[in-house]
Amino acid sequence: MSANASSSTQQSADSCKTAEEYPASTIPDLSGCMYSRLTCIWNNPEVLKVMSPDVPIVKFLAEVAEPEYSPLPVCKPGESTTLYSAHMRVASAAQSRLEADWLAALEAREEQLADWKRWCITYKKIENG
Repeated sequence: MSANASSSTQQSADSCKTAEEYPASTIPDLSGCMYSRLTCIWNNPEVLKVMSPDVPIVKFLAEVAEPEYSPLPVCKPGESTTLYSAHMRVASAAQSRLEADWLAALEAREEQLADWKRWCITYKKIENG
């Protein structure tokens, strides 16, 4: 039974193609899929301001990273439970502050994304006339 299994494994390994055996494919002509006019000017805030004074220019903040919590204190042998409880309260308060700051940053990011979505809708209305 073991000999059968190893021979089928050998056959499947032999039937694999190497990268050299695959034909090289050409890159298709994408000119028909491109925009007919230049799009790099839409990244220019000055051009956008001239196009529509009512549209907000949104500058995105950096990604909102997960907060890094410090490790919770460990009750050491011989340490009083009162002292350990005090350490836990301090650590919990610090983690709560970190979490509150993180949630505020996340909320600001979501607000920016909502502004961007409103901008896109307004821009499409301007573009469609």
